[in-house]
Amino acid sequence: MILPFPPLERVVEVQVPSEDKERTLLDYLTERYNYLDGPQWTCEIQKGNLMVNGIVAGTDTILAAKDNVFFQAKDLVEQDVSFDIEIIQETEEFLIVNKPGNLPCHPAGRFFNHTLWAWLRQAHHQEGIHFVNRLDRETSGLVLIGKNPRFAADAAKLIHSLGVEAHKRYLVLVHGRAPQQPFTANGWLMKDVNSPVGKKKAFRPTCNDGDSDVIEIPEDDEAVTAQTDFLLRGYYRPPRHDECPTKFYPDPDGQFSLIECALHTGRTHQIRATLCSLGYPVVGDKLYGVDDNIFLKFAASMLEPQDWQRLILPTQALHAWRLTIPRLHINATAPVPFVG
Repeated sequence: MILPFPPLERVVEVQVPSEDKERTLLDYLTERYNYLDGPQWTCEIQKGNLMVNGIVAGTDTILAAKDNVFFQAKDLVEQDVSFDIEIIQETEEFLIVNKPGNLPCHPAGRFFNHTLWAWLRQAHHQEGIHFVNRLDRETSGLVLIGKNPRFAADAAKLIHSLGVEAHKRYLVLVHGRAPQQPFTANGWLMKDVNSPVGKKKAFRPTCNDGDSDVIEIPEDDEAVTAQTDFLLRGYYRPPRHDECPTKFYPDPDGQFSLIECALHTGRTHQIRATLCSLGYPVVGDKLYGVDDNIFLKFAASMLEPQDWQRLILPTQALHAWRLTIPRLHINATAPVPFVG
């Protein structure tokens, strides 16, 4: 794709940790930085793009602890993204944008210029930016960016209060008909031992009265408590042939539910993992959707047409819809892209 701004030069410089000493440069790069595979890293090394301690290195260069590895990424191909970004509010201290559902917030792996961070720097001419909140690449909605570290720190503290000094609301579209009455999911997030995907989480509820003191602590040492409020906003159906193919439409008999979510805890994948475990997989979600195998095929770039048909939408239907921080005079909403 053609960037809508001048690209930034990507340079990566790291120090070799002690546990990777006596390994070859190729082995180190292939294991630590898997956005390129072995043959691709070999190609980068052979082009002279890798240096160790200031000297052009080979694939069999043996590394020592604290060696300086320098990589000048000149020709890496980044996956296409959307730069359909809307500025919701801007002041001298902050910027609020509505991020599309196919755009990483910050550089990681192959993504560098194809990020919100690069757009802010190059297209919006913001140098000293500080993300107050971040969204997954496929999650759309409101992102708050501080223009100075003081504002960013103050805003982050208020946001992390989760309902005391700030309010965040998400909208999510799921398979199935959710209850018409508001409900709260209170319990634990932990590794999903029944999934072939290593990073997938599962939600285990506490007893019905929500008293976490009467449930046995999970064996997973990384398990964390999680509490989310859910409110049904309506039932929906997929688009018809004459309607927008990336939007669902209201239907009282629809087999999909639009749900408003309020977090009491801020855990990774909290909304998606909780709803999936409760029997409401997220539309378009490769990880917390209708089939774990879709994620495995997606990671291997092997999704087939029938997989996309099961996903229905190209990105997960989770949207950071509303952000309210009264102390900072912030009260922002962002239109939901996947419902009509």
